[in-house]
Amino acid sequence: MSIKALAISFCVLTMLGCSDQSESEQPRYGPDPDYRSISVVVPQHYDAWVETFILESVSGEIGWRAPIGIITCCWKHPSGKNADWQAMPGLVLIKWFSFAEQQSYRALIQLENASEIEEKMKEIAPIERYGKTYDMPRNDLTFGLAPGGTVVVWIMNGAENAIEVGRYKAAPFTNEKSDYSQWVDEYMEKESEYLEENGIKLDGW
Repeated sequence: MSIKALAISFCVLTMLGCSDQSESEQPRYGPDPDYRSISVVVPQHYDAWVETFILESVSGEIGWRAPIGIITCCWKHPSGKNADWQAMPGLVLIKWFSFAEQQSYRALIQLENASEIEEKMKEIAPIERYGKTYDMPRNDLTFGLAPGGTVVVWIMNGAENAIEVGRYKAAPFTNEKSDYSQWVDEYMEKESEYLEENGIKLDGW
């Protein structure tokens, strides 16, 4: 897709045709072969606030948004915040604020081979839970937001069978409309010792 087409899609996503997850039918949970979900996660100790999460279907006919908000974990695991699955997304807009870096990022992601990813999600991947093995599809499309602006995309039903299907780079930007100072203070009370001892890991995700 050309940059011009991406820009047009972005305008459509932000102005037209976007439904709110809270207004749609809630997803079905459990060992349902037809169930699909979309997760947004961060590495442990690197909390983030997701301000914008907007998706457009591969067909371009469906656009929807999800109120993700704060995320506290967990890297490469479908345990962060979830968005409703309305269709296989082909284009995704994410804006977030990294508390550790005190930096805002945005990424307009065109998923490569989105239709192939959707088919691969249907493949059975055994997963062990509570001493039992379950045969389930990789039913979660997971977006990982890392320090430095790296976005990693996996499909999985658990961390042990995650398959990376995309890697992208977000752009830093100055967000003058939002004040995160109170949340930064609360975050630093919890994580300042870890950051002082380990620093902020900006690559290798």
